[in-house]
Amino acid sequence: MSLLRFVARSLFASYFVAEGVKAVTKPAEIAPDIERFAGTVSPLLQRALPADLAGYVPVKPEAWARINGAAQVVGGVMFATGLGRRAGALLLAGASAVELTGALPAKDAPEAIKESARPQALRAAGLLGASLLAVLDTQGRPSLAWRADHAVKGTEKKAEELGEDITRSARKAAARTEKKARKLGREARKQAKAFGRKLEAVTAS
Repeated sequence: MSLLRFVARSLFASYFVAEGVKAVTKPAEIAPDIERFAGTVSPLLQRALPADLAGYVPVKPEAWARINGAAQVVGGVMFATGLGRRAGALLLAGASAVELTGALPAKDAPEAIKESARPQALRAAGLLGASLLAVLDTQGRPSLAWRADHAVKGTEKKAEELGEDITRSARKAAARTEKKARKLGREARKQAKAFGRKLEAVTAS
């Protein structure tokens, strides 16, 4: 990893780490912003999970604030250090999506509230977009999909070349067999003629 990439990643991740530490240590301050997310996600998870696991789904916004904060800290450290870089970026994208959900005002909110919430919503949307780009970043290396496709094409080419080699070998073997068959046929005819001449000579005498 180049020094410039390390500095850029550290600067980007520093915001998430700082906000994550704040959310873990002071969840009550973050709870109002995450209340809408918690009220939507908790019932969905409780319905989707088996009954013995549904009871472990957090309901309070403070609990979700801590979880989201921990994801920000872990994701920020992973992204900055390059250890699990793309997985860390995915955690940051999830945290940004949660922040964006809390930043968006309700549809029936007064215009003044919508106007005041716009900067925070735009910031969260920008961080979400940047995190998603970081997830897709391969540092100039071919992606796994490209490498898999390239490997498949290489295998197909080798199989085609092998098939052509086998076909050529089969044609050569068939030609050799045909040549030997013609040679044996000629020798058989010669022997038949010689035997015929001997038979005629015996008969004539």
